[in-house]
Amino acid sequence: MNVVSNFDEFFGATVSGQPQVVKQDGDVIVAISLGQMLGLLTTYPLKYEYEVDEDGRFAGSIREIEFIVADGATVEELRLNLANQLIEYANDYMSDFPRYFNAPNTRPHFPYALRVLLEDDIEAVASTLRSVADDVGETGSGGNSSLGCVMDYIEKNKARHFGKVIEGNHAILKAQKDKN
Repeated sequence: MNVVSNFDEFFGATVSGQPQVVKQDGDVIVAISLGQMLGLLTTYPLKYEYEVDEDGRFAGSIREIEFIVADGATVEELRLNLANQLIEYANDYMSDFPRYFNAPNTRPHFPYALRVLLEDDIEAVASTLRSVADDVGETGSGGNSSLGCVMDYIEKNKARHFGKVIEGNHAILKAQKDKN
């Protein structure tokens, strides 16, 4: 199909049908509907982990984009603050796309940045965030971070009741050291 002369047909086939691949002079582009793109990007979940600071505030970070950090008075405020940081980062990523995409440490962030920018507002971005504590069998960074080690310890020693557990969302907030 000649895309230029049949753009309406091409556009309609993409939006209501299936992704379209266009090749010209050895270059390839893929056109995909918003629904299809969102479906594709659901395989890139955004997970956050958090701890309670000494002052009672929730401090957290995004696992997939480690330098996205925020805090809040509640877990929900933390999620909104993380979502705001994600939106700012995603806008920066797209504003200077060649720099971010070609850097080895930020290239893997591309699908996450795209996913964030496709959401309607900050609440929608916040709703895509999942706590690692909510994942069954998941503990922090697989036990490699201090949070992961604390969560592993508490999981293994539940009967001794170390730490504070919020029953509403089953998130481990703070742990104490074993004095034995």
